[in-house]
Amino acid sequence: MKLEEIVSKMSKLYLGRLVDSFLKDTPKDDEDEMRTLILKNKNEFADFDRIKIKLNFIHIDRNIRLLNNLLLHILINENNYKCEKNELIQKLKDEEKEILKKSKKEGCLKYTDEEALKIYKKVLIAAWKWQDDISPHEQNILNTLRKELELSKNEHRIIESRLSYFPQKGNKIHGYKPIKESLKDLQYRGLVTRLRDENTYYVIPEEIASTMKEILGVELKESTYKLLLKKLKKDYLKIILKNYNFPYTGSKKELITRILKTQIKPSMALNELTKNELREILLDLENTNISGTKEERINNILNFYDNLVTYEVESSNPRELYFNYIEELANREYDQLRGNNVINKDLAVEHYFEEATNYLFKELLGHAPTTMKGNDNPDGRLVCDNNDVILWDNKSCEKKYNFPDKHFNQFKRYIQSENNRVTLFLIVAPSFNSNCLMKAQKLKVQSNEDTDVGLITAENIKFVAEKWKDYCTDDYRFNLQVFDYTGYLTKDILKQRMKWAL
Repeated sequence: MKLEEIVSKMSKLYLGRLVDSFLKDTPKDDEDEMRTLILKNKNEFADFDRIKIKLNFIHIDRNIRLLNNLLLHILINENNYKCEKNELIQKLKDEEKEILKKSKKEGCLKYTDEEALKIYKKVLIAAWKWQDDISPHEQNILNTLRKELELSKNEHRIIESRLSYFPQKGNKIHGYKPIKESLKDLQYRGLVTRLRDENTYYVIPEEIASTMKEILGVELKESTYKLLLKKLKKDYLKIILKNYNFPYTGSKKELITRILKTQIKPSMALNELTKNELREILLDLENTNISGTKEERINNILNFYDNLVTYEVESSNPRELYFNYIEELANREYDQLRGNNVINKDLAVEHYFEEATNYLFKELLGHAPTTMKGNDNPDGRLVCDNNDVILWDNKSCEKKYNFPDKHFNQFKRYIQSENNRVTLFLIVAPSFNSNCLMKAQKLKVQSNEDTDVGLITAENIKFVAEKWKDYCTDDYRFNLQVFDYTGYLTKDILKQRMKWAL
């Protein structure tokens, strides 16, 4: 998120913290004045040296120091560097538990130099021995030694957990209070902002995210690095591992896992390939420059994957994958869809958009679409409890949907050829032109059945699918009347209708 959008959703308290992070002795009485001041001085806010100084946690309490690093690691790996408050706290606790779990596995450090581990472990034990804590001075020595021995922060944490000092003494997971203090510290440093938009979110502003990643040595999110490695041929993965003296036998999945477990960064991995091999990768990426020096080609690949939006899919059901990318399918964002292996051919977009909507109604809203005979049909049909029918049609496009006359006549034919009364015709699109409202009202009148014509974006129908249960006091079935409306089904209108309908 851009700073301009972020500050518009911040309250006075959190605006004040952001102002304090880079503008000292500034009045903080008026919210609008603070917003103006922040945006006016955003170059100073995004200054490289300022961010580098603020990322130095060496002089603060060890627990806050650790939590700051973990929280930034999580946010940097989130889409748009943004995470809901409770989800962020849970992810942090899960991260600590995962490191503890990993440290108990016999081979978790099998790709780490044994002599380096031995030396570092001895120094770490000595550091902890003094007052059962790590002082800033000791931490500075450990950081220097760790870099000299080419050990990662993650390897440090695994060793520390084996000594019963991670996350805290006795391997105790951090509670809410220190996490809250860490989030506050990150806000006062101007590294993380807090905003309210439906829920409370913590965000790294887009203006400083790339600089922060550069300073921290982060090239790609973990999820997008994995996508990049999946794109590479198995022979390329073998070359990368072989050239870094790691075992290079096994399945492609095993090779990818091995690379992810090592300290081979994306740029280092790609640097092991030839210019022609890099060109071959670029040819398969959407809207990327395939020419240039070897370094430029590597950067082009990294930039492509750095801009990908990734979602976690819990099951192997491909329609769940389509649902997660329903907005990208609606907007025909081929770079995102190809980069995330959602589509192989451009022609699949429309069909997968329909499948995503079908999945949404059946699996998330609890209403199974019915099978229609013939070929001249809308994309979906639902039968209501009173035998009225809801029809919908998906329209993906790279620009705003403009509701052409051809579609108007097509939708009118769908409504009038239906045996049951059509109570609602729903059009699902990425966004709508200004003339769509008039066309929807006209179609309602000419339907001869007083059929409501709802205009809903892919973003908003996804919002309903994910949030409707928040409006229920029990496990109540979704009420389709929420959509029974002629005009734009905005989030505000949908929330109002869910309040009374559920």
